[in-house]
Amino acid sequence: MDSSKRPPGREYLKEQLVPPGGGPAPLQAGRRKALLILVALFALLLGGAVGVLVFQPADKTSPVSTAPSPEPAPVAPAPAAVEKQVNQTQQSETVEPQTLQQVESAPEEAAAGAAAQARERVWALKIEAEAQGVSSWAPEEYDQIMAQLEEADVVLNEGAVQDAAERYERLLNDLQTLLGTKEQRYRQALAAGQLGLTDEQPEVARDHFNRALVIEPASREAQQGVELSEKLSGTLTAYHHALELEAMGQLEEALVKLETIINAGSAYEPARAARDRIQDRLNQAVFEGEMSSLFSALEVEDFASAQRSLQTLGGLGIHQQEVEQAAVLLAEKQRRSEINRLKSQAEEYRAGEQWPQALETYGEILRLDADLLFATAGQQQSARRAELDASLRDAVEHSQRLQDAPQRSAAAGLLSFAKQIEPQGPRLRAQIEALETQLEKFSTPVTVTLESDNQTHITIYHVGRIAPFFTRKIDLHPGTYTVVGSRAGYRDVRKKITVAPENSDNRYEIRCEEAI
Repeated sequence: MDSSKRPPGREYLKEQLVPPGGGPAPLQAGRRKALLILVALFALLLGGAVGVLVFQPADKTSPVSTAPSPEPAPVAPAPAAVEKQVNQTQQSETVEPQTLQQVESAPEEAAAGAAAQARERVWALKIEAEAQGVSSWAPEEYDQIMAQLEEADVVLNEGAVQDAAERYERLLNDLQTLLGTKEQRYRQALAAGQLGLTDEQPEVARDHFNRALVIEPASREAQQGVELSEKLSGTLTAYHHALELEAMGQLEEALVKLETIINAGSAYEPARAARDRIQDRLNQAVFEGEMSSLFSALEVEDFASAQRSLQTLGGLGIHQQEVEQAAVLLAEKQRRSEINRLKSQAEEYRAGEQWPQALETYGEILRLDADLLFATAGQQQSARRAELDASLRDAVEHSQRLQDAPQRSAAAGLLSFAKQIEPQGPRLRAQIEALETQLEKFSTPVTVTLESDNQTHITIYHVGRIAPFFTRKIDLHPGTYTVVGSRAGYRDVRKKITVAPENSDNRYEIRCEEAI
């Protein structure tokens, strides 16, 4: 057979090895028709073809290729078709060389077509995979598949179409499987990112979230993961800086740094724990300083400063039992100080013979401590002296009452009692002298001259009745007296006269002059 008329073999395969998009050259219509007919009748003609090949005389110019062809799956022929084929075989003892060559090359062309179609499907899926960024989220697996694709192309170019077809089918399956892992890989990347956040590895977490974004660029969850990773990175940097400041003893600066982290909305618990720890250390330092200041203030009785320190200690919220004890001590110190102040004041009042003020002051002391004996004794003594002082002052200020004998007797008793008091201060001595003077004055009668008309009867209350006279002298104790004059046919006359204890002209006129 002329080689120019042989059906294409390797040349046909080479025509099929073109990249997708260009596509393989279309088969001629006659060859497509022959191929379809031969594939359909291949099983029926296989037995007859073998017999023809055995008895056909050799053709030196057109050798027939004896290369083995892959066996197709057996197909059971219809009975009518088998009978017709048998009759055709019996009628023909020889086969034309061209027909034999077509029969021989039909399986090869079928296998080549199958390989080419498989390769096209692989390339179509490859384009889709690259559109999905497979080289970014599965680079190793994809590179391995691409290497196997190159090997399959080499095998196909070498003419092993059946092997190449099988390789393409496997590659197609592998590529489909790889694309099927996209969702799983996306979820795994998110999970790994979350784990990185949990393990405080923001760089690792960010890498995984970025990988998830490569797989799903519109993933809001992955975008948030990247943001959290960056935020965690900044938080960790600030947190470790704060720890360095704490280690250097710069507690306030470290606290400010941690407060900045927390106020920014970070939920990083170690930052809160460190903040609390440093705050406790600062509180402890403040506590010790304020407690020392409080005791120092108590020593000098600077209670205002001590009270401020106590308020600061109470606001810290630590060592409450010690704060309460300090409060009790401060209150006791203040009470004792106030008692001592009042005691000194009471003594000043006593020294100044201000007995009512001293009495009140001792009462204030006893309200602070009812068991103080000095205050009890001082209160009792001050009460007696205050009463004596009031009585003496009243007797002196109202000396006119001494004109009455009972009043003079009572005043004399009061004077005798006052003279027995020890010690006697200037005020008491002055009161005693004043009362003595008044008693002496009101105990010494004063001559009073009364003038009348010798027709008026004179009555002096608490003294007696005097017959009519023109002039009458009578001795009266100093004081105020009521004098009444009466006369038949005339209206009574009533006068109040005051008899002064001093030597003076005590002259009074009493007569009834208004007739009735």
